[in-house]
Order: sequence, then structure tokens, then C-alpha cells
Amino acid sequence: MVGTEVAVLLDTFRRLIRRKANANLRRLIEKTHAADIALLFRYFNEPEKSFVFTLIRESGEATGELLSELDESIISELLSPLEPTDVASMLSDMGSDDMADILNLLEDEKAQAILETLQRKESEEIEELMAYADDSAGGIMSLDVFSLSESTKAMDAITAIQSSEKAEMVFYLYVTDKASHLTGVVSLRDLVTAPASAELKSLMERDVVHVTPDTDQEEVAKLVSKYNLLAIPVIEKDRTLLGIVTVDDVVDVIREEATEDFLQMAGIGKDREILMKSTFDNVKLRLPWLFASWIGGTIAAYV
Repeated sequence: MVGTEVAVLLDTFRRLIRRKANANLRRLIEKTHAADIALLFRYFNEPEKSFVFTLIRESGEATGELLSELDESIISELLSPLEPTDVASMLSDMGSDDMADILNLLEDEKAQAILETLQRKESEEIEELMAYADDSAGGIMSLDVFSLSESTKAMDAITAIQSSEKAEMVFYLYVTDKASHLTGVVSLRDLVTAPASAELKSLMERDVVHVTPDTDQEEVAKLVSKYNLLAIPVIEKDRTLLGIVTVDDVVDVIREEATEDFLQMAGIGKDREILMKSTFDNVKLRLPWLFASWIGGTIAAYV
């Protein structure tokens, strides 16, 4: 949204909040994209944030989608007062990678309490992701990767994709051996145009661009950009397939890295949520650089 659209939407939300027009607010929330609502949360005061978030929680829909779009400080502010069971129910529809990112924002005790309320398999997956560095391929990958064995026939592979519900964006079909080692990849175009009886090992591309869990997220973004990929697999040293990093995560990485570079050039560190801080905090961050600039200007004027 452009500036005027944001201002109009923000004013509409605030008028409805003041009037406590819950029914109208719910309809407006349903029509507004989660990313746009997340943008409005930057301008809401605390009571407004709480009021709108409560309405979204009560609707039972799109809560996870909104959380994945919100700024980190706002997520912590909204979830910290809630009970672990309530947070767990909100996160249940999210991908394991997004859940891990959110739990990393909370206090250790609360995050652990939330993990204990989740199903054992889901909890183990999230703990595995939380063990990786936030800025690594392991930290941003999704474990919901779709793969099939080399001996699977094309028709069976298409049927398996159609019946898959939890797979994370099936851009490519990854092929593995009996030990779950990545051996190749088949594009969906090649799959649907192949003979029904053809096995995947005869269709797959064996030279697969991949990364390891400890690969820096900036390097992941460079590889995806260089080879024009929609997703890139994450594998162990023995080529065991762990997960994938999708292009939407890469776009977020590129935006984060560009923001950090810009902030460093401006002399205010790497804090991407600088706009969420108070004026006093921003002054403290800028003061050393402003002082250095003043000294340099003084010397230049003297010369």
C-alpha cells in the first residue's frame, strides 16, 4: 500500500475501534491482507493493538498469518501476556520454521512451556530448527519438504503430490535413495510431460544446487538469485535431505540484509526495528556517529 492508502485504512480502523464496532471491524479484517494489517500495527497504540489482535484471535483464522508478518518487537508484546496453551493454539496452523522464529522471540521458560503443549513430533521439529543460528540456512529452512524415492514412477509421483497437504510449496520434486540421501531433482514441468511409466531416476537432474544447515542466509540468497531458483534444498554432509529454503524466505533475507546495510551506512547499527524505538533510544544510537561527523567537519573547516 502507498502512504495515502495506509492513512485511510488506519483512520478507518481507529474510527471503528473508538465506536467498538466489532462486527464491522471483523469484516474489514477479513478483507485486508495480513501484511497490510501488520503494517498498521506499527502505528497503533497499545490499546488498539490489543483490541484488534483480540478480535483476530476470536475469529480463529489468519492469526498465524498475521504473526508471520508482524515486527519482532510487536510479536513479543502481544504474546508475552498470553498463556502458553493460548499461544500454542495460535501457532498450530503455522509452518515449523515460522513457529521456531516466533518461539525464539519469547523467554526460554515460556517457549519451553509452549513446546510442551504441542504434539511430540511437532515439538521435536521446532526444537531442531531453534538449535540453528537465526541467520543460517538451518534457521530459515522448512522441514515440510516433499520427496520421493528414485524408483517412483511419474504417474505415482503426480498422484502423491496431489494428495500431499503439508508439503511446503512443491516447486520441485526432490528425489532420494533408500537412506533419504538427496540424489536428484525433477521439475514439475518435466514430471507432467514425462511418460506415466518413467521412473524418477531417469527424469531427475543429478547436479542439485544445495546448501548445508550452517550456510549463511546471505549466501543462500545469492545462490537462489544466481541460479533463478524457487527453492533450494538443505542437506547434511552425508547428503541427507533436511528441508528446503523457499523463495519467499529468501526475499525476506534480502530485505533484512539490505536494511541492515542501509542502517550501518547511516551509523545506527543493525537494528531493523529502529523506527519502533523511542526518540531517546535513537539519539543514543546516532550520537557516536554524529559526534565523529562533527569532529570531522570541524577539522575540515579549520583546514
